[in-house]
Amino acid sequence: MQSLSLVVVLCLVTGSLAGHTHGINLADHDSEEARNLFLLADVDHDYMLSRTELHSVFLDFDMNNDTIVTADEFLSDWMARKLGDSIEAVVLFHHLDVDRDGVIHEDTDLPWILHFFDRDHDGLISQAEFVVQWIKIMISTPS
Repeated sequence: MQSLSLVVVLCLVTGSLAGHTHGINLADHDSEEARNLFLLADVDHDYMLSRTELHSVFLDFDMNNDTIVTADEFLSDWMARKLGDSIEAVVLFHHLDVDRDGVIHEDTDLPWILHFFDRDHDGLISQAEFVVQWIKIMISTPS
């Protein structure tokens, strides 16, 4: 289990963050946790997540190999790997479960996840793209 979670689902910025969300300046935010998650998922260490690396992350959470990740699988693996707290896991799972059916599907949710994090639509997720989107998810969560 060298590669990481979604999410990483994971979770990374080498430059400055830019943009605004709900009146919040993203340049004022950073996430060491997101950078660490990204680096765990970036198996070839090229500072980009490919479709293959993202798929590997998905497979890491699919504990029974049925091509879906349940909330229980996600939370259990997230906590076992000490990727963050349970609130972050639930928030992230909720955002990754695109059709809101309680599971993350390999064939329907995973392509959306790539699209969500890949802001320039080049088929790769850079560290900066990952961090910005991670922060947007965490900021959008009511306290």
